[in-house]
Amino acid sequence: MRYFDYSSTSPMSEEALQTYTTCAKEYYANPLSVHRLGVQADWHLNDYRHRIASQLGVKDDEIFFTGSGSEANFLAIVSLANALSHKGTHLLTIKTEHPSILSTYQYLKSQGFEVDYVDVDQQGCVCLTSLLSQIRKDTIICSIGMASSEIGTLQNIDILSEILHRHGILFHSDCVQALGKIPIDLTQVDAASFSAHKLYAPKGLGIMYVSGEHHFKPFLSHVRHEYGMRPGTVDTPAVAAFTVALEHAMIVQGKLMNRHQRFQTQLLSELTDRVTLVGCGVQERLPFHLGLFINGWSGQQFMLECDRIGACIAVGSACRAGQSGPPESLRALGYSKDFAEQYVRVTFGEPTTEEDISFLINTFKTLLIR
Repeated sequence: MRYFDYSSTSPMSEEALQTYTTCAKEYYANPLSVHRLGVQADWHLNDYRHRIASQLGVKDDEIFFTGSGSEANFLAIVSLANALSHKGTHLLTIKTEHPSILSTYQYLKSQGFEVDYVDVDQQGCVCLTSLLSQIRKDTIICSIGMASSEIGTLQNIDILSEILHRHGILFHSDCVQALGKIPIDLTQVDAASFSAHKLYAPKGLGIMYVSGEHHFKPFLSHVRHEYGMRPGTVDTPAVAAFTVALEHAMIVQGKLMNRHQRFQTQLLSELTDRVTLVGCGVQERLPFHLGLFINGWSGQQFMLECDRIGACIAVGSACRAGQSGPPESLRALGYSKDFAEQYVRVTFGEPTTEEDISFLINTFKTLLIR
């Protein structure tokens, strides 16, 4: 099988796997334990936190470890919303966000917060006129991801940051799809979320950034781990593996961006008139991502036929598994349900080769001439 679903998850790299194994064998103690092995584990955890913070250009105590990227989204938004509820209860986001963002907003709505959704255009970009029209005096947080996992369009973060901060609104951004793949400037946001398993590190680890300038009120009270943000022993081996994976990703980021954009261009040029690109063009989207409408096919059926031949592609975010119908993000772009059901997603990773791309193109052509 050839794998083209890196937006869903990635295989652990050899370096990350070896680091995980070494740490699990040698630094297995609970970092909060006060005996010698616990102190040793805590020292290494703090060292990993420092190395991650250095790569992201932030302070050590602005980095929190969680159980997943989805949990990082939930905790960041909820803890900041609870802390700011005395200033207002109005929240903004867009409907092309990851399901974990949308479900977090639904939870906050059940807790008495008000939620409005800013419009996006047919490429998935935030409509600035819609954003400006929905900002209120009691708007406290806006969450807009750097890029949607289903559409791939890159948001204009610098402009969004300027608008939101000019109005005194905290800006949270889901950066799960972006970290290590494109340059990120965390000075433009107040909080951000990441996920280790998208970057060749273990599943079950999320990373959250919250600027030290802002007070947060944890979802659960009287907890000791992660500066009081969440309960549960930190998975130190997973943090160690993520640290080396992130450091490697930053080194190869530019090279991979160029290679993956070349793959995007090659695939689109070979399949002209047979597929329709969702969202923006190659220069304005995640470099490893292609969202496509397969003309005349159900995306689900096309995915299964590709799988039968030996190519793993997706029909949307894996976090939507079990849901019927097309992704909500496509409906937000204005596509009809019938048209949106033709959607498939192809995403590349560092292991993807020229031979893999040739195989995928031939697979698509074989199916599309039927």
